[in-house]
Amino acid sequence: MNRDMSISQLNTGDIIGERYRIVGMIGKGGMGVVYAVEDLKLGSMLRAVKITSQQTDGSLAYSEEAVMLMKLNHPHLPQIIDYLKMGEQGYSALVMDYFQGQTIAAYYGKLFAGFTYQQIVHIALQLCSALRYLHGQDPPIIHRDLKPSNVMVDSKGLVKLIDFGISRYYKEGGSQDTVQLGTVGFAAPEQGGNNGQSDGRTDIYGLGALLYYMATGGTVFRRDDRLLERKDPFALMQADVSHDFKAFLDRMLQPVPSSRYRSMAEVEQELKSIERQSIRKQEEGSFREAPPLFHPEYLLISMISLSPGAGASFLTLTLAALLGHRNKSVSAVEYSGLRPEWHAILSQRDRQTMAASSGKFACDDRYIQYIQQDHKVNWLAINPVRMSKSVNEEQIFERMLGQTASSINIIDLSHKWQEPQAIELLRQSRVVIAVGDPAVFKWQAAELQKLNQLETEIQNNGGSLAWIANKDIDFEGRKEWLTLFPSRPLAVIPRLSSHSILQAQWAGRWITDHAQVRKRMLRAFQPVFTLLYNEINTN
Repeated sequence: MNRDMSISQLNTGDIIGERYRIVGMIGKGGMGVVYAVEDLKLGSMLRAVKITSQQTDGSLAYSEEAVMLMKLNHPHLPQIIDYLKMGEQGYSALVMDYFQGQTIAAYYGKLFAGFTYQQIVHIALQLCSALRYLHGQDPPIIHRDLKPSNVMVDSKGLVKLIDFGISRYYKEGGSQDTVQLGTVGFAAPEQGGNNGQSDGRTDIYGLGALLYYMATGGTVFRRDDRLLERKDPFALMQADVSHDFKAFLDRMLQPVPSSRYRSMAEVEQELKSIERQSIRKQEEGSFREAPPLFHPEYLLISMISLSPGAGASFLTLTLAALLGHRNKSVSAVEYSGLRPEWHAILSQRDRQTMAASSGKFACDDRYIQYIQQDHKVNWLAINPVRMSKSVNEEQIFERMLGQTASSINIIDLSHKWQEPQAIELLRQSRVVIAVGDPAVFKWQAAELQKLNQLETEIQNNGGSLAWIANKDIDFEGRKEWLTLFPSRPLAVIPRLSSHSILQAQWAGRWITDHAQVRKRMLRAFQPVFTLLYNEINTN
């Protein structure tokens, strides 16, 4: 790391402390920048590193934060691995275990219908456990910054409370906070510095504000006593929220600390009581025993070929282009197990409509990102000159998908769909599209049987598998060909002339840039669009 380099200007491949290689930025805020890194001394295991300027401004100095966190051991708090002082640079690096999840802020910032009431309670109980543990330390630790960007949730609903940059120890007999810290809309009134010292009840207010944000679909809490008679701030709650939960939040969000719950243990006890009442009202099941699934905030589609050359890559690129024309935010991804081909196509695209990133994608240096400037399309092509090889490529790849900020991600697995990582992607996909062409002599009975087995797993996970007949032309065996698919093809895509495809590619265009061809392909893909839009509306 260069001495004068800003902590927010580190690049993929930079090495910190002669041990940790940066693979991408996770996030940044006023208290520092967090990077995903590979631990070069432990088999390139993935870690998270928070880098910040050392400071002593009334909050915990960063070295104090490291000492504090290293003593903690709780499943919903980050585990500290290492702490580095970076000498004359004036920076400190806190190395933590890597958590494969998204912040609550990220969930609400993308394609996401919102957490259900049961999911919100499930998250809240985990946060209560973490905060009760912090408040039980000697002296008590007050987090003071409970907000959507400081809570991470993974696909199974596991929660991590992160970022202790403004945490403080409770000082017995203290009259008020020495500094005014916190996030507007989530900080308790006493964090303004004039209404007493922050204590455990400060975090109760912060947790209430966070739960309010989630239960209203992303609205920041505002309480104006002059308007209370005319406007109920809890009227914005989603329909499945119980009356008892609204009353619970109302007490947590009282402006005067003495009017709130006395402790986080009391909050947790009350929330468990509300949970039990909710369970009794349900006819079956308990989300405590089987938490509801936390689906990713993007629609994941995997495209596979029944045989090499069936056209999965061509259809992936075409589908992404057509969705872009329909103003959908989409990313098309070339599976890392394939032979690099997309870069040769995409690098020839018209420079006026396409821009390449600076050589490699921020989170995964195996990829080059191309951006369609006139549409909301990202193209992620395999970098033909790979910069590194990591044992955590699967984790890095998943994080890359999460950072595309696209509502739809399409992965071209082609004929490599039987590899272990590809199989896992199929299981996670909301939609799997299997492509077959008229060259049925290439189809393998064993592979079709395996797909039938996978279809059951995909459906059990809430997804679906659809078949597409590609390269359709009028020939004598056409009817028999279509009947050989395990299920009736969702769509039949016409065969385009090789002359038209090559002419478009050599001109730096894609086949759908031609208006007549695009109209023809839009008509053929219409059943696919219907399937995807139904999935988006029910996701």
